[in-house]
Parts: sequence; C-alpha cells; structure tokens
Amino acid sequence: MLLTVTSRSLQHVKRDKRPLEPIEVPDFVAEHLGLKGLNVHVPLLKGMAVKDLERLRDRADRARCPVLVLVEERVLDFAQAPAECIARVERLGLAASKLGAPSVAVEIASIPATPEGFDSVAANVKRSLAALDRYDTHLLIRPGEGSAGEPQRIADLIKKIGGFRIGSMPTFAQAASTKDPVDALRRLAPYAQAIEASVKAFGKSGKHEAWDIKAMFGAISAVGYGNTVCIDYSAKTDPVGNIEAARDMLALLIEPEEVEDDEEEAAEAEVEEA
Repeated sequence: MLLTVTSRSLQHVKRDKRPLEPIEVPDFVAEHLGLKGLNVHVPLLKGMAVKDLERLRDRADRARCPVLVLVEERVLDFAQAPAECIARVERLGLAASKLGAPSVAVEIASIPATPEGFDSVAANVKRSLAALDRYDTHLLIRPGEGSAGEPQRIADLIKKIGGFRIGSMPTFAQAASTKDPVDALRRLAPYAQAIEASVKAFGKSGKHEAWDIKAMFGAISAVGYGNTVCIDYSAKTDPVGNIEAARDMLALLIEPEEVEDDEEEAAEAEVEEA
C-alpha cells in the first residue's frame, strides 16, 4: 500500500507564519512528512488557470509526490440535475488530466431505492464516464449521506454501471458513522482504487479516540486491498503533529516488520555511537 495525504489536511499548516501556497504543498508533503503522494481537494485549486495546474503537476512530479486523486467536495445530484453533474465531472476530468491525476472522486446526493430511480442514477453516472474517457481518468464514488452512504447500495451501483473506470473511495469517517464500520469497509474496499484514512486528534498516549483506526485498517486488509491509503485531517489543532501520528500508526500497520527493523537499526546505531 502507498501512504499519502490530502491537501485538506494541510490547510491550517503555517510556514513563516503564513499558510502554505498550493505550489509548495508537494515539497512539504515529501520533505517534511515523508509521504509519497497527494489527494488534492478542489478548493486548493481556486483561481488557478490551466498553466497553474500544469505547474503544480510538474512540481509534484519533481518532488516525487504525484497528485493521485482530485476530490470534489460539492455533492452531485445525478437524480435531479444529471446534465449539470455530467458537465461538472467533465470539468473535473480536464483538471485532473492537467494535474496528472488518474482519478476523480465525487460524492453523490442519493441512490434511490426504487428500481427506476436506481437505474436512472446508474445511467447518468455512466454517461459521465464517457466524458472522462478522453482524459483517461477514473471516477471514484465517495460514500455520502443517507442512501448514498449505504455500502451495499454503493456496491450495487458500481456493479450496475460496470467497466474499469468506476470504483469507490471509502472513508474511515463515513464508515465510523455507520452501524458497523468494519462491515462497511469490507463491502466497499473490493471496489476501491483509493481509501481515505480520516483521522481526528490523537491523545497524549498516542491513541486515536474518535474511531478504531487499527480495526478499520484490518477490515480493508482482510479483503486484500492494496492501493493507496490517504491520511485526511481537517481540523485546525496541531495538523502536522496529528498527521505524523497517523502516518506512523498506518506505516506500522502497512509494513510492521520493515518499520520494526528500521527502529532496531536506529537503536543499534545509537548504541554504537555512544
């Protein structure tokens, strides 16, 4: 698994008493956090022209911290406003192509229970995939509210749409809001091309109080998930410290033996120097 971070996680990070500029984000992620990729949330790109997106892509490539997913924060209603949603997905696909991102992630407003409504939403989402073909970009569905957050319904929608350009992007935060977070992740991880490891603050003991990250990670590992895991921290309090705590915890879960070996080597080096 590849461990990455969202641009939203860095919105409250300060450098020289000022927020990070978008162009600085890839270098900060690579050099200060030691992470290998970035999910960019659309608000980071506000006011950017095509040439600015291309500059950000080039900077990310040089930092060896590529943009992997462009995340839309606006909820798209494929049932009530399909033409608007399809046009929006096409614009997101264009932006993703300029950033070098292979995927766009969106949250949809609802997945109707009636066969007619379900089929209509599936058909409209499938129409939006045609717009992404020209950009060689995938569409990932993020679980939302109500019917759009029911894991089995999302899985059924993805199967109904079909094809290799559609997938899911489950989030720990949304899974935590369901009756059975582990089951929710188990149902969606087989369709996932990225998973958002949402985190809140860690306590002084290093424990994550809001939800059990280890149990959630175990759920996706149990079904053979092996793609990117992206840290998402959206609060103001100690963003770097909490991102680093999440990074260390997840790194140990991803490669326990490798991390333990590194720690042992570091300890041995300290003894030799002493």
